[in-house]
Amino acid sequence: MTATKKIGILGIQGDVEEHIDSVLKLGYEAVRVRTISELEDIDALIIPGGESTTMGKIMDKYGFIDKIRELNLEKNIPILGTCAGMVLLSKETGIAQPLLKLMDVSIDRNAYGGQVESFEKEIELEGNVVHAVFIRAPLVKELMSDDISIISKNEDRIVGIIQNNCMAISFHPELSEDGIIVYKYFFDKFLK
Repeated sequence: MTATKKIGILGIQGDVEEHIDSVLKLGYEAVRVRTISELEDIDALIIPGGESTTMGKIMDKYGFIDKIRELNLEKNIPILGTCAGMVLLSKETGIAQPLLKLMDVSIDRNAYGGQVESFEKEIELEGNVVHAVFIRAPLVKELMSDDISIISKNEDRIVGIIQNNCMAISFHPELSEDGIIVYKYFFDKFLK
């Protein structure tokens, strides 16, 4: 019998508990990551939504940026970024903020507007229909590399991408019943 894979959920901001619940439903172990040492011995990392500028500053101050880059690039730990997590994985956003720079994309932060412009919509993610919750959602403004796969669009706007062992989506899978499809897709792709 193989050991259960351990999924870290970055616990700086966002719907951490809801991500943990989704991970547990799929039979994985979930750990809330609040310190650098809690990044050890994880098999994958989820970076949840929140306020990306604040999250990035906290991550930078406490050494998370360098440690997460090391885990991803040197130890091949896959990362799923949702909403602000997508922003943090990107190479640029048009404003000065700490970023992981693990995905060769430029992101338009809050592309859909503020909190009052939040909405829900059925979208397709690689052949699966997902009820997506968009809250101050970012969008991919520019693909800066040929090795990025687009896995989801809202009409003509890119809302889901994969590059190497990173996956980023601009919506909140933890807030919808069938958002579990997103986690399953990520785990099947990178942890099987």
